[in-house]
Amino acid sequence: MKTAFFRPLNLGLALALSLCRLNSAHASASYDSIVTLSYSIGILDSTNPTAGDRTGLTILGTYQQPNDEFSFYANATGDGTYLANSPNPSASAVASLFNGSFAVSGNAYDGSVDTWHTGQFGLELSNAGPYSYDLSITLDYALRAAVDGAFATSAILFDYWDAADQLSGSDYSAAASFAGQLQDQHSAPGSAVWTFTLAPGAAVGLYAQAGIESHLTSTAPVPLPAAIWLFGGTCLGWVGFSRARAAFATGKV
Repeated sequence: MKTAFFRPLNLGLALALSLCRLNSAHASASYDSIVTLSYSIGILDSTNPTAGDRTGLTILGTYQQPNDEFSFYANATGDGTYLANSPNPSASAVASLFNGSFAVSGNAYDGSVDTWHTGQFGLELSNAGPYSYDLSITLDYALRAAVDGAFATSAILFDYWDAADQLSGSDYSAAASFAGQLQDQHSAPGSAVWTFTLAPGAAVGLYAQAGIESHLTSTAPVPLPAAIWLFGGTCLGWVGFSRARAAFATGKV
């Protein structure tokens, strides 16, 4: 399915590329894009009479890198290589802080790379005890898209929400290098805050999803402006991204 997303981009650019074609020459190209995030958990108040006690309160931080048709696509030719690096456990108990990161990199000298990777994070809170807890959860995130070489693009799509869809948002960062601009890097930081009461027997889920879509080639024939490359790539990426979020939310709620 993801392969089909890229075909219109390739066909749509074919005419433009033919109009301003240059002699092909091998040149190294690479991308290195990363998403980092943290959920900070604070207890504002509680009916628990013992200060600092968290009886019944369980917080689980989760991470997954799905490989279904909406969440993963990769195609490398020649000496093109790519690597998705996610140094996160699949699930871990959380006291007051949950950190996560998701990075994708690739390079080519005599070849090409097209990739789409998705990383999904979750913070699941449940209260099995007799006391209620007033909680404040702060999400801090940073997106950094970086490329190097004559013909490379990388875009990060980021989305966050809660299971009740009371607070949600999205962000974006992208970079492109081409003849005349051999390096590019862009960053986008952001944050969100949830405050709520977790009553006895209640559960709350907070989720975030990062999609990293990248393209590079060692023999691109034309120095098209960065906006043209990024427009096609990220619009197509959003199609799979929204469907991946829907599947993720359905499985969690």
